[in-house]
Amino acid sequence: MVFKQTDAGVIPEDWEVRTIGESLRFISGKAHEPYVSRSGNFVVVNSKFISTDGTVRKYCTVNLTPAREGDVLMVMSDLPNGRALAKCFLVDESDKYAVNQRVCIFRSKYYDPRYLRYVLNRNPYFMAFDDGVQQTHLLNDPIRKCPIALPSRSEQKAIGDALTDADNLIAAIERLIAKK
Repeated sequence: MVFKQTDAGVIPEDWEVRTIGESLRFISGKAHEPYVSRSGNFVVVNSKFISTDGTVRKYCTVNLTPAREGDVLMVMSDLPNGRALAKCFLVDESDKYAVNQRVCIFRSKYYDPRYLRYVLNRNPYFMAFDDGVQQTHLLNDPIRKCPIALPSRSEQKAIGDALTDADNLIAAIERLIAKK
């Protein structure tokens, strides 16, 4: 296999590199705080929700920025050296999640959402904006300029399958260790 050096790193010769702005629909979340309610029908996706893999939840009664199944959501702001900056969440169900401010949606009809989640999650391009001193705010224009490596759709699916299987195996081993 032949490789090439690109803005997205070293990748196979037949892959392409495109920016997020060229490849994905980018949607910013909106403030849902006025609608937070224990009896809300929508899960508010904020940085705490994403950084805890969905275990910490708030609910709201109005959904100003609905996420769809297959969307990749990403945290755009975090404290210096925080664990949430650029962390991603893959939406598993439509009409369930309300995307809050400082979280964005990446939406695509063509690219495999699991592949995108792995490529974008804590991507080094985004992490370079964290200076370790001040709160980091990823701005829309730099986000759109992020280069991503894009293999064929079938390769994206195969990569997504393999990484999902590996994640599931690791989670199962961690549960077994905790049980022992």
